[in-house]
Amino acid sequence: MSFTGDPRVAFLWRTVVYRDFDVELDEPGRRSGAALETLMTDLGIPDGAEGFAVVGEWAEALSRTLTAGLPALLARLSHPDTTVRRILPVVFAYADAPAAEVAPALLAHSESDPDAPVRLGLLFALALHCDIPEVRDHLRRRMRGEPADALGAALGLLLPPVPECDDGVIDEALDVLAQCGGEAGEALAELAWCDPEWCGRPAPYGPVDAVDSWLTPTPELHSRWLTRMLPRLWDGSLDASTAPVLVEAADRLFRKDRNRFAGHVPAVVSLLGHPDPLVRQAAVTTHHLPSHPDYVEALAGILEDGEPGARSGSGSSSRSGPDSGPSSHAEVGEVGERALWALTRRGDPRCLPSIRQRIRQGTVHPGLLRHAKDSAGQLWPHVRARLGHDLPAGEVCSLLTGISAWPGGATALPEVITTLERLSRHIEATDSPEFDVLEAATDACMFLRKRGLSDASALSALRRIATGADLELGLAAIRALMSLGESSDDEVVPLLLRVLARRDRPGRRAGRRGWRFDVNACDWLGELGPRALLAASTLRGLRDTPAEAGELRIAAADALWAITGDAPGALPVLQGYTTVDDLLGARARDALRRIDRRSRTPRPAS
Repeated sequence: MSFTGDPRVAFLWRTVVYRDFDVELDEPGRRSGAALETLMTDLGIPDGAEGFAVVGEWAEALSRTLTAGLPALLARLSHPDTTVRRILPVVFAYADAPAAEVAPALLAHSESDPDAPVRLGLLFALALHCDIPEVRDHLRRRMRGEPADALGAALGLLLPPVPECDDGVIDEALDVLAQCGGEAGEALAELAWCDPEWCGRPAPYGPVDAVDSWLTPTPELHSRWLTRMLPRLWDGSLDASTAPVLVEAADRLFRKDRNRFAGHVPAVVSLLGHPDPLVRQAAVTTHHLPSHPDYVEALAGILEDGEPGARSGSGSSSRSGPDSGPSSHAEVGEVGERALWALTRRGDPRCLPSIRQRIRQGTVHPGLLRHAKDSAGQLWPHVRARLGHDLPAGEVCSLLTGISAWPGGATALPEVITTLERLSRHIEATDSPEFDVLEAATDACMFLRKRGLSDASALSALRRIATGADLELGLAAIRALMSLGESSDDEVVPLLLRVLARRDRPGRRAGRRGWRFDVNACDWLGELGPRALLAASTLRGLRDTPAEAGELRIAAADALWAITGDAPGALPVLQGYTTVDDLLGARARDALRRIDRRSRTPRPAS
């Protein structure tokens, strides 16, 4: 609670930010912001009025209305402007004020106001006073009234601080809340709690999402409401746009307690066969339900039989061999694709035929391959077979990216080496290699770096490419050779010096992502430290030549210091760039910080 200037009234800011809205919210939407501004203008609240400013502009604005005093706020319940009357319940919902003064007015206007959204909001706000028998009886009676009145009364009874305890009344209230996707929800959508900009979508999605959010802190009630809601997606009484809310609710409850709330699984499974594709897509988009055996079996059934309604034509695909299943990526459909990913994440072997099929077709997604790493042993032969073709560079990237974390892979070295050499020839035959080709060739070098450093053919290929005409691909091969450790210093250092020696030749000087080749070479020499002493003279020349590019001089100074410890030589060069307000200055300042940290670290006694 928070003091508002009236000692009898406290502002319930925690309810604003934790139950209904959010921290640091400026407004739930332009409609609600304008309505609150209209109310404050009508109340004569000055712009500088103090409010609760700790948790965001919206909470502060709501709290500022309370500075007008209860009499002024209660008088506005009869305001002729519906906009003002619709925002007032939102204010009263967070005003902890004397019930004797507030409750009678809210009770009276919740019956007499001609506007359904206003009545709904006032009944909602009466939740603060449910400890008064007259209020509780009023809400119970109004649950049997018009749809909007019933919804407001049900929310008033079930939401804290004084929730209903009578199980029969709770059942009746949950039955009413299950109507939130209809006429009652349209009334709720006119209030700030369901501002379309706040909910992201109009009714009926917004009201269903709001009720779902309000019931989330009480899992038992949430579950009982969900039991009523899910079947309504079948009988047409609930719009398909609400399916994501309900399926996500079932998924969250299942995560919370897999025994108590597993009863929702059959309902979600049934939605996988719903005639509306929006509902099917919602039913397959889950995070925790795939650990339930019935849900997994349903996903596997989709892979085997195809998505309901996704097939076109009357012919059926012929099935034979280990990869039997839907004959094409398109036939599986969106739901089938998501089912495949879910099964792959679980390591279910029934995903393998579809993955093998996509590998053969050249349509496999690298993310799907990453999730299939536990089945790598069964998929390597198919990846090798695919790499044995003259593939587009984009597909090579997808394959090598997807299998980068797979165990094993030494058997695929011949195919990757052949692919790398083919890409290398293509790159060296043009002055401006395509991005995808460079990316694929670099990925192939990284594959050999991880799996081929003990293979003579792989090392031979890397050494050939390291001395090739294209510096970007050459650097990728050099990087792979650096992973051999100190034993490679005698060849790596001259290779990096060769890159520096060729910096002024015609052609590309930076890579596909903007990295300068000469700067990369300096950085990697610096990584080697004293092991790259052979490069000291060259680096010193680059550092001390004002005509060289600033980025190169900074890199050379940094690398030479890392190799020789020559801080006095590096400092004047680096300090000359520290005032530059761009990446060049940032790099110089980073280098100076490293030198400073090293100088403060005591050196071990010799």
